[in-house]
Amino acid sequence: MAKWMGRGICIRAFSVHDVCYQTLEDTLGELNNLRSAEYNGAAGVLALLPTIGALLGAPTTEIWRLLTVVPFGGGLAMTLSFGGAILPIRIQDYENDFSGDKVALGSIVTFRARKPRADDETTEEEFEKMDALVEKVEARMRQDESQRLAKGHLWLGLLGMVLLFIGAQFAMVVVEQGGVLPWWCTSRWWMHLWYFMVTITAVAENWAQLPFKETWKLFVSDIPYDAKIRGGDDIVAPFQKPANSVGQVLHQLASVKAGTVTLYGSKQKTAPRNSVLIVVSVINYGDQRIGSLFRLLSKCTSIATFIVGTALFASVQLLALPMAVMTLTLVLAAGVFGRAIIGWIVVGVSKTEPLLHVIVNSTHEAQKVIKRILELDTYGVEEPEGHENRRLQIELNGHIFVNQRRVGHRSPWLLRSLGVLAQPFDLRKLDSPPPSDVYEKEITPPNELELGLLRNRVHMENNGKQDPDRY
Repeated sequence: MAKWMGRGICIRAFSVHDVCYQTLEDTLGELNNLRSAEYNGAAGVLALLPTIGALLGAPTTEIWRLLTVVPFGGGLAMTLSFGGAILPIRIQDYENDFSGDKVALGSIVTFRARKPRADDETTEEEFEKMDALVEKVEARMRQDESQRLAKGHLWLGLLGMVLLFIGAQFAMVVVEQGGVLPWWCTSRWWMHLWYFMVTITAVAENWAQLPFKETWKLFVSDIPYDAKIRGGDDIVAPFQKPANSVGQVLHQLASVKAGTVTLYGSKQKTAPRNSVLIVVSVINYGDQRIGSLFRLLSKCTSIATFIVGTALFASVQLLALPMAVMTLTLVLAAGVFGRAIIGWIVVGVSKTEPLLHVIVNSTHEAQKVIKRILELDTYGVEEPEGHENRRLQIELNGHIFVNQRRVGHRSPWLLRSLGVLAQPFDLRKLDSPPPSDVYEKEITPPNELELGLLRNRVHMENNGKQDPDRY
């Protein structure tokens, strides 16, 4: 293999097209008929690569859910698609993902209406679904047992995907160093050029066909400390105005007066008992011209990439047949086993239900859902006997909310990249001492035994002062 690769590297040694082309022509002229037939067959085998997407099967929502829960894991899964369909384009596929015996990652609440209705119209069914959403979140947060994400299971699956990715990249490096393109003789990374083109095109096309036009993520977790919030503006009020879109409200959150957090009792670092990622998605009904144009352009780009890829592999020269078979095998293995590993990850992680997907018809409905979630706070609610009551904190676009007050902020990219692997914000970073006018020091009155000992001590001290020689 090293000798075969060395020949291709030697042909491109001067990185000058004319010299490279003449050297390639002389090399091809010295080949016998058997060797030429092998190289032509190898090029035909490699030309099957652009059709790998058909072998990977129909797209499933597993990649979308992995991309939502652990974004960098979903991104890694996309790099193993090799031009195949990644995400479903029908809204029914996302709604039916939790029906029957299908394994899903979390729960779903859909507000999708069979016929359009006005934004200010609220039906009885919508009220019932809103209550069902609140019940799902509260049931998750109030359970006594802690349901932690199976990180070991997740990391093992991601490691397998990384190994498949490295194997495919190694095979491509070997082929592009030994094989030479007659119409682009000096190119050393021609196969990676195809790989980046087909991956970017596939991702763009799938995002263009995604049945959601807007998505917001809310990270809800319980607070393992005794916290009190003082001051700050109510952040629920802006969501009550129909004229304000969710984007406008989120943009204004940075200017909302923040509240002050004061922690009482133990401040030892403690992990939250439970957390859940709530994703609010607005259905795309195809009423945006820019979206339709983007879908058309992405489809045209996908077709052009397929044609260029087929021509590229069919014209490669000096490609040994074993190297072509090895590359095709490793690339196919990465695509097929990558899908299998994604399903295995979803099976293991779905036991903790870290995701709650809410599907709504319009931005106005998304506004009402986000408002209802921000109003959640178990503090002060009567709980069953023996059940510990914990307050909730909600993270939205990097802003931290407690008791409907903005109390802090951190980079939103932490949640966007790590997803549920990102630890909930630690309120100890915001802890501030209470003001002196509200600080009350607790004084415990002495009991009868302590009072008796104190009186006896005072009596003995008085007697000692009256008669110093007595002691």
